[in-house]
Amino acid sequence: MKNKLILFLLVILFSCSRKEKLPVEKKVGAIKKIEVSSEPITAVPMVERKKYIYEGLIYRDPFIPVSPEKMAKAKLGLTKEAVVPGLGILQIKGVIVDKKDKIALFSSPIGSYLLVNGRLYDSQNRLVKGITGRLLYKEGSATPRGAILVSEDNYYKEYYLPEEKNK
Repeated sequence: MKNKLILFLLVILFSCSRKEKLPVEKKVGAIKKIEVSSEPITAVPMVERKKYIYEGLIYRDPFIPVSPEKMAKAKLGLTKEAVVPGLGILQIKGVIVDKKDKIALFSSPIGSYLLVNGRLYDSQNRLVKGITGRLLYKEGSATPRGAILVSEDNYYKEYYLPEEKNK
């Protein structure tokens, strides 16, 4: 143990040799004059950055966090008016019936729509003006087989669930 300690001290002692100091040059001389131009200083023009605008109307913008305020605006319908879809582009995806509500889900290239208790709403919960509807039932059955939508011009279209079309 003593031999190891002595060996360790010798290694430290010989490895820490003195380094020669390099000569430092001292510069003594006149101070250079700084010339100031008589031209006025002009401001650098600000580059206007383009604002990011999300063009996808069907989906939520992934770069904007969901805040309670924005969710409330969508639920209350405080944004622009809903887009009225053509009856021909809608497809029924499903129907839900419970004690309070009768709901049919529709999809289209414009977005998704809900028929809730006779009124049509878009994906931002805005009322679609001019289109009403109701669920279609089989005679003597409590299960819905589809829905019917009626426009304000009295045009209508019946939509059947995929499993009901084959029957």
